[in-house]
Amino acid sequence: MREAIPAEAEPSAGNQQAKSAPVIRSAPQRFIETWLDAVGGFFFCVVLPVPIYATGEPFAEGIGATEQTILSTVVAYAIVWYCGRRLDAFPRVTLQGNLGYVAPVAAIAYSTIAVILLLIRSDYSRVQLFGSGVLAVLWMAFVAQLRARYLIRNYALIPAALAATMPRLKTCHWLDFEQVGRDDVRVDAIVTDLAADLSEQQVSALASAAIAGVPVLDRRYVMETMTGRTPLGGLTPNEFGALLPSRQYLVIRRAIEFALTILVLPLLLPILAVLAIVVRVTSPGPILFVQPRVGRRGRVFRMIKFRTMYHGADGPDFTETHDRRVTRIGHFLRRSRLDELPQLFNVLRGDMSWVGPRPEAAALDQKYVRDIPHFALRGIVRPGVTGWAQINQGYAHEADAMRSKLEYDLYYLKHCSLWLDLVIVLRTFAVVVGGTGAR
Repeated sequence: MREAIPAEAEPSAGNQQAKSAPVIRSAPQRFIETWLDAVGGFFFCVVLPVPIYATGEPFAEGIGATEQTILSTVVAYAIVWYCGRRLDAFPRVTLQGNLGYVAPVAAIAYSTIAVILLLIRSDYSRVQLFGSGVLAVLWMAFVAQLRARYLIRNYALIPAALAATMPRLKTCHWLDFEQVGRDDVRVDAIVTDLAADLSEQQVSALASAAIAGVPVLDRRYVMETMTGRTPLGGLTPNEFGALLPSRQYLVIRRAIEFALTILVLPLLLPILAVLAIVVRVTSPGPILFVQPRVGRRGRVFRMIKFRTMYHGADGPDFTETHDRRVTRIGHFLRRSRLDELPQLFNVLRGDMSWVGPRPEAAALDQKYVRDIPHFALRGIVRPGVTGWAQINQGYAHEADAMRSKLEYDLYYLKHCSLWLDLVIVLRTFAVVVGGTGAR
């Protein structure tokens, strides 16, 4: 019996599709850039200055002043570099042209190590230690400038129509998926709308890209990480659980802010006394302004601040641009945010935190809850003296502006951490100095 020899099979439609599908390749790994940053900074801030102050060959005869200085600068630089990278990872946070982030971290890190060396009576070069701190700040700013100018990320879009909805950033290129495959362009990730009805061919292309090692990201996630806002459109009840911060974080943050408030209270009391006298002398009426505000879980509390308007002046519950009700000293207090200082007593009582969504007046909060979807979610955590929305958007009361503000607050709830709180505190100092966003 003759063995049947099958004829050569015709290529299937699936094989033809696989052959015609564009091949997407991943961009070089960004960890190379991170390591170059870390190693280059180490040589610039720690190794390069050693010949300037070293009197002999380091570590040749045990641990002396030179060796203590080298080890101290290594530890301090590592802390500053790590903190700088963590802070720079948040959206709308850039070290480029803004030393307000890394300079306080460097000052705290190097000063703390200097105090420790002083307490243990260890000899070291003070000029070199603090000189290394200055070099670390300069290096971080220099690297941030390079990344902002030359580190461009390419993203392939499925479908290509998403390009009209993506944020316009100088460091991002939004490319058509098909064009990327034809031109053999390396991409950092593929961005798609996972909530949309994708075709079978598009889903297959995404699966092939994921197998090839190219990240596949949802459009909402990309928008959130690049803008610092959680879009209200498409927010589902399944995401509400992600807005709940961990209990450990809440307990640790409450302990830290209570302890720090107690520590700074003796320093702030003289300032509060002077401001109280100025408010009382410059316009008749009470020194403090007390207003019911909506706090955590919808609980109403009495928020206190220095009075900045003429006593008895009528008008809306919100402050208008160039509001005639604001006193002369009130303009200064609002612009410098000094009118918010009495709220440290609200922090001590547990009504507020130093960082969190800004509390709204009770009458306005009811209106916003009625008109803006998910507005009540802001009450998951304690309201704050300052917050993510305040440093990014400033004052707002119109409906559209409040929706944008809510998106910032929801981002804070999803990503709240001690690192993000530190970013907000540092940027608040810059806002206070610049006086932006005040009315």
